[in-house]
Amino acid sequence: MKAVVTGGAKGLGKSLSLYLLSMGYEVYVLYNTSSESAISMKEMGINVRKCDITKEEDILACTKDLDDIDILINNAGIAIDNEYQDKSKEEFLKVIETNLVGTFLMTKHVVKHMKDGGTIINISSNNTLGNNSPLAMDYDASKAGINMLTKDFALALDNIKVIAYAPGWIDTDSIREMNPMYLKEEMAKVNQEFLLDPDALAKYIITHMDDISSGEIIEVKEL
Repeated sequence: MKAVVTGGAKGLGKSLSLYLLSMGYEVYVLYNTSSESAISMKEMGINVRKCDITKEEDILACTKDLDDIDILINNAGIAIDNEYQDKSKEEFLKVIETNLVGTFLMTKHVVKHMKDGGTIINISSNNTLGNNSPLAMDYDASKAGINMLTKDFALALDNIKVIAYAPGWIDTDSIREMNPMYLKEEMAKVNQEFLLDPDALAKYIITHMDDISSGEIIEVKEL
């Protein structure tokens, strides 16, 4: 069994990669900036490859020798939260290119290396389901776009399941660094009492993927 995880060297991506490894998968992690974590994961038996998913040539180089892929997880994403008056075009496009265009390009180029009956899992956000914030309008737009990519690719690909998970706030380093009052207010919007444990969430995502129909977006705010 073989799995590819983008943004798989930190946060939820790392938890997903390690859980897949524990399940006996041959795991390929694509990372862009998390070099130190990627090195440590390589020592655990995970294949790591540096790849900027906004560049088609990087994706083609990183996946050209991969075949019979069972699972692709489009997890890589960034956020640049600030007031809309302060958002530059460059910042806005960087978020869209990484989160949305990167998901499209990965799916476009990796499907030809996937097994019939394989699964593509897109990591969306419950920002698209009522937890949106004006500070994150570029992030929110990118994740809403991922939801539609999920539905459209589900129609386009007859032999591959395409699904998305839209988790709430996850207990990662970047979330822990946020203003605690702002975080509390945002969690209250969707009645989320506790941060999601990334390891538990990773297990939930993998163990429930067979129960979900292609094109579905599943919200997760508690486990």
